Amino acid sequence: MKRSGNFEKMFLKVAKGYVEQYPEYSFKFTFDDRETPVVGAGERVTQVQFLHSEELLSNMFAHGSLPLGEGYCNGWIQVRDEEYKDLLLFLVRAINDRKILKYLTLADKLRVLKTKLSRKDRRRDDRKKNINVHYSLTDWFTDDQSNEFFMLWLNSPYVQYSCAKWDEDTKELEEAQLNKFDWYAQRLGLNEQSKGKTLLDLGCGWGGFMFYLHEKFGLECTGITLSTAQTKYIQEEAARRNVDGVKVQCKDVHDMEGKYDHIVSLGTLEHIDDYDDLYEKTRRCLQAGGTALLHSMHNDGTAYKPDPFLLKYIFRIGSTPELQKNVQSLKKYFEFVEVDKLPHLSYPKTLDAWYGRYCRNELKIRALLEESRCGDVDFAVRVFKHYLVLASAGLTVRGGVWNLLLTSKTPESA
Repeated sequence: MKRSGNFEKMFLKVAKGYVEQYPEYSFKFTFDDRETPVVGAGERVTQVQFLHSEELLSNMFAHGSLPLGEGYCNGWIQVRDEEYKDLLLFLVRAINDRKILKYLTLADKLRVLKTKLSRKDRRRDDRKKNINVHYSLTDWFTDDQSNEFFMLWLNSPYVQYSCAKWDEDTKELEEAQLNKFDWYAQRLGLNEQSKGKTLLDLGCGWGGFMFYLHEKFGLECTGITLSTAQTKYIQEEAARRNVDGVKVQCKDVHDMEGKYDHIVSLGTLEHIDDYDDLYEKTRRCLQAGGTALLHSMHNDGTAYKPDPFLLKYIFRIGSTPELQKNVQSLKKYFEFVEVDKLPHLSYPKTLDAWYGRYCRNELKIRALLEESRCGDVDFAVRVFKHYLVLASAGLTVRGGVWNLLLTSKTPESA
């Protein structure tokens, strides 16, 4: 039997450090065909098999997230769906917690540095600045197929692809999304007198929030999206519901025009690279005295970098704004800027719910992908699994979702 390699031994050192910090976890690792004793004393044992283990682990130590994700998508990491988050929490926490990495010796760290310097940086130079790559999945699907794919794990009476609001007693995803809708409606000042008022939804997704606000408050809603698939879905859904008060425009949010009583954005800031321009145009399109609400992940400015796997395979222009800089920029255009935050772990719980639905519908997803242009169905299925679990693990360790309530300046004070 082949002897354990240096990076396999290093990996086990880090795992032993992890279970000392988090004793509720335990792992049984298999490197190719070599089983190791259980690491940790936790009651539940997460079983993981690494194939091509020394090559995979050396790449993971040197380059982190991208070879980890590609290794999983290529089938080099074998783990049960319900246990994959245990593994990714371990790896994400190990990166962020020096107490865990202290178990590596100086020789180990020098070996990682040598490996890192001997390999070219992995970058995707041909990233398309086109929202359709993710939200319409134009590399794989037609618009109808794209909508079918997303509805297999997002579908609900009011479709949402953004973080829900999980209160202490919230049990189900649909309930959590309605919690968010009701809370944001309250923050915007909507009530029985709001019927006939206008709302613009920037990056409106599949229109769930607009359909809800129109049906509950009688708002006349207009959405903007660059996704041709989402545009088609909203138009067809408005016809199905026999709704005239929900419209959609397929264009860039920076090209917004007109005047609205309310403007919202649920998750669009993660795809913006010119916040100042967006905020200036939002103020221009908001009626004097109107209210706007921007919902987004934010970072605290501390060593933040977008994840390379997500940049390559999921959100090719993805990022998150820095909270304090964002607030300062908004104050140039709005009289009132109030910051609030969704309850702790709201996004990981939302992502976990999506992941559970995705896994339960895997056979249908595979059948749809078999008819697509994706090429490698196994890889494609795992891309979205890894994305959902990686995002959940990362936001469990660090991050959150804020919403910023804005009131426009009057013409005299602007």
